[in-house]
Amino acid sequence: MTQLIFQSSPWVLLTLMLVVLGVSIEVPYRFGALLARYNLKTDPFNAVQAGLLSLSAFVLALSFNQASARFDSRRALVTREAIAIGTTWLRANQLEPTASKRFRQILFDYTAARVRAYETSSQSALFRETIGRSDKDQEELWAIASSALRAHPRSPGLLPLLQSTSDTIAVSLEQLQARTGHVPTLVIVLTLVLVTLGTLSLGFRFAIEQSRPVILSAIYVFAYVLVISMVVDYDRPDTGFVRVGVTPLMQLQQSMQRSP
Repeated sequence: MTQLIFQSSPWVLLTLMLVVLGVSIEVPYRFGALLARYNLKTDPFNAVQAGLLSLSAFVLALSFNQASARFDSRRALVTREAIAIGTTWLRANQLEPTASKRFRQILFDYTAARVRAYETSSQSALFRETIGRSDKDQEELWAIASSALRAHPRSPGLLPLLQSTSDTIAVSLEQLQARTGHVPTLVIVLTLVLVTLGTLSLGFRFAIEQSRPVILSAIYVFAYVLVISMVVDYDRPDTGFVRVGVTPLMQLQQSMQRSP
């Protein structure tokens, strides 16, 4: 189920929801003649229907808030990573000229790898290769900064350099965790089930009243499908329509190239 919701093409889930919700309205309406025999009372039915629709709207709102918060967090982490790398780049001038040049070259390659990692699917071999390269770059950066501090423990600029290097490594780990995490699949499934039950209740309502407003039904279905798709899409870093931009890192990379 997780594969279908978060890792398949977004069109697959969207199409599936359109079919399921459309059928959920149409099938009960087709049994209108059978329901009419039982002379169902509308008051209890109204209460159940109102409860289902309210509950599905409530759960959908919670899911949307969670997905939106996670998307904002991933976007903020890109900026944090750019700031951490940029700070480390500036503090590299505290190293000796030869070490500073090597340190900055590694940091430049590391930034390029981070940009590739954002633009590559986390399920691909290229992503794993890019992350592996980033890990090696982190080890080299840390080795250069820590060796310089051990050699010159009284140098006031080397400790901040080591701290910013640590921040650069830490934020990359946070970003990796945010990239692979998502709203719990069970929450999305529960939302889909409640929305489907609410749509079924509408179909039964139309069957009891022997009236089916096609246009209004289509609007209702499309509205719910769009909202649910947006909830899921916010938590699709690899395959969603809405992606986290890497502009801060790309701008940083360009400024590194212009730096003497």
